[in-house]
Amino acid sequence: MHREYVLVHGAAHGAWCWEDVAKHLVANGHRVVALDLPGHGQRAAEVRRASIATYTDAIVDAMAREGVSRGIVVGHSMGGLVIPKVAERVPARVAHLVFLAAIVVPDGGSLVGTNMTAPARESLRAMASGRSDGAILFPAETAWLRWMGDLPRDVAAAALARLTPQPLRPIVEPVPMGAFYATSVARTYVRCLRDAAVTPAKAAEYAARLGVTPIDLDCAHDAMLSKPAEVARILDHIAV
Repeated sequence: MHREYVLVHGAAHGAWCWEDVAKHLVANGHRVVALDLPGHGQRAAEVRRASIATYTDAIVDAMAREGVSRGIVVGHSMGGLVIPKVAERVPARVAHLVFLAAIVVPDGGSLVGTNMTAPARESLRAMASGRSDGAILFPAETAWLRWMGDLPRDVAAAALARLTPQPLRPIVEPVPMGAFYATSVARTYVRCLRDAAVTPAKAAEYAARLGVTPIDLDCAHDAMLSKPAEVARILDHIAV
């Protein structure tokens, strides 16, 4: 069955991180839209524009431009804050939401407040204050251990080189979620069992917040890099 997938990256990543997953989905006859959010990837210069609202605008605009009529919208990590807002904005264009190792905040919650300890939050703010653009540049070693620990360092090198500084605002601003939680949009949560960024315990909490039982993958946080075929297989079997 022909399907439409909209792939939304997480913090410091870009559309590039979906390349291998997209290849599998396209080979199976599906359409794929993967985009850079403002301040990321090829839109890195827009770092000062980045917010949950502008992220949402970018996805909604891409879906309209590409003629997505009933998309399976996938959000990785930070993308879990954005895809519910897309479902609120254009419910007729969204068939299913997939949260891949994603943060799922309560109504009015923020990414850092929901998924990070107080010392980690202070560390991020300090890193952002040291840059003129207020973004966070994660050291390659930190990014590897936190996101790609199941990939050998030399294999992960190409992906690490493509990371961009993460704008601070989208990860600290509160996100209203009441309207989303009042909807009945179909949703799936995929948990990564070797995840150092969204731990399995946290992921179970987030899946419960969505009212679903997680699908488990034996990998680290960036499942689309280390397990692209498995991610594509899960997406290919999502019930619509």
